[in-house]
Amino acid sequence: MAGRGRGMSAVAWAALLDEVTAIPGVRAAVVVAADDGLVIHEAAMGDLDSADVAALAAALVRRGARLLGTLGGGRPQVLQLGGAGGTIVAAAGPDPLWLIAVAAPEAELGRLRLLLGDRAGVMR
Repeated sequence: MAGRGRGMSAVAWAALLDEVTAIPGVRAAVVVAADDGLVIHEAAMGDLDSADVAALAAALVRRGARLLGTLGGGRPQVLQLGGAGGTIVAAAGPDPLWLIAVAAPEAELGRLRLLLGDRAGVMR
């Protein structure tokens, strides 16, 4: 686990996640280690269980990586899983970290995907 977050302070994690949760319709933001599903930092979880979000995100990342490997691609950069009740968007940070957002159906997903991609790079 050495090197995760590359020296980001709790204040820096909170600022990063607060920016994500400031998008209308975003219910939660979590930084997850996809290799083991460990929650590194979380914001605005409300009635969501961060362990459940982390487990689902880690499984999504592992399955996406396996599929891309089969297709001859590299590591996924952005993954999205949507349904009638909302969407999970995951953006790759430094391996194994991923920035995850849980959004309600009315959230601006394009804006969210752009922000997650930009901010996942900040975690490096």
